[in-house]
Amino acid sequence: MSEIIRTENLNLWYDKGKPTEVHSLKDVNINIEKGDYVSFFGPSGCGKTSILYAISGIDRFQEGKVFINNRDISGLTNQELAIFRQTGIGIVFQQFNLVPSLTVLKNVALPMLFVGISSEKADAEARKLIERLDILQYADHYPFELSGGQQQRVGIARALANDPPIIIADEPLGNLDSVNAKKVLNFLKELNEKDGRTVIMVTHEAWSLRDVKTIFHMKDGLVNDVQKVDNSTSADSISKHLNEQLSFMSSSNNKKEEHIEERISARVLANFLLRGYSMDEIMRFESFVNQRFENKINKKEFSKFVNMPFKDGGVGLWKKKTERVTQYLEEILEEKKNIEHIYKVLEENPEMSIFDEILSIRNWVLEGYTGKITPVQASALDQIISDRIRNFISADKVVELLDLSKNKFGVGLSFRASQVISEKLELLFNEDNLEINSENSEKKL
Repeated sequence: MSEIIRTENLNLWYDKGKPTEVHSLKDVNINIEKGDYVSFFGPSGCGKTSILYAISGIDRFQEGKVFINNRDISGLTNQELAIFRQTGIGIVFQQFNLVPSLTVLKNVALPMLFVGISSEKADAEARKLIERLDILQYADHYPFELSGGQQQRVGIARALANDPPIIIADEPLGNLDSVNAKKVLNFLKELNEKDGRTVIMVTHEAWSLRDVKTIFHMKDGLVNDVQKVDNSTSADSISKHLNEQLSFMSSSNNKKEEHIEERISARVLANFLLRGYSMDEIMRFESFVNQRFENKINKKEFSKFVNMPFKDGGVGLWKKKTERVTQYLEEILEEKKNIEHIYKVLEENPEMSIFDEILSIRNWVLEGYTGKITPVQASALDQIISDRIRNFISADKVVELLDLSKNKFGVGLSFRASQVISEKLELLFNEDNLEINSENSEKKL
């Protein structure tokens, strides 16, 4: 096989010359042959993603050279790099990075439009690609309506849009369950063996190396070993490791499901609704919220207790405040049922659309917001809600995306509005359950 990628003394720093300086790649010299299936393997922070971004021209390296098909990309202008990325390399991201306001078909067609292909031809080619990925039935759906596995398949189809000879996959399994992870691995293998494309994958999980032919082992920004995999001798051990890891992932998912029915954290809600009140008042209110969540008291009794003077065992809220708080709590209880329904649906069929449920949650979190929400903003918000439900993003990330400008595919709200909407959304989740989901996600990332 002939060489398709070569690096020479590649060095990359982030924040060079500043106190936060990180020397991410250190004198990296590698060769990748055409048609190879390669993985950069190592612990988090070792430089795996940095080398992908250097090869693809996303990150500018400060020293060394990168040759793609014997062409040095280090001297390319930004415009030339953009053309190179659109036609020479297809990138599959861990976080999918789909445009929330575009349908599946239009997301896949988009890269073709950037290189001057007509809309009609781009749509026709995109339809062929999503049919190959077995998601043609979702052509007119928006990303938030899809499961994680379906969104990743859209991402792969988009990476193939301009028929690139090189496919780069940055932790493509990080947000997927074991079933969809295997589907993605099978398709990457097909792209390599059937299409003859060069596939480069970044991973820190040994079980995902089952089909890889060359492994670059990385640590602290260095490539310290290159391993040529002989499938005839290593298949058994890799398969064993794969089965152990997939069993662990299934076990982790089962643990998550066990916590779906746990109650919402009353403490979070009490602090949210009674800002500015004393700690004693908040704690007493929390106890009544707990009782309402556990159905030990009804709506009328809850209202009575929170309105009752503090010295008589109540919280002492004014009548109007009591009415507002009681109504808010009942809305949360209703939306909690919606969340539980979503988890049940996803448990029974991870591929099922949850469009109506997400629409209901979106309408609720926007109650009281006086600004105008455009259809594009609504689509972006739906995607954020879907990703948060599936625990693809954190609560802090929700605020960041709500505040992000519309031209960067965020929602474009003010920071204050973003905080309020994020806090409302978090009230629907069980705090303990989210912590467990978070642990499982970290193990997969």
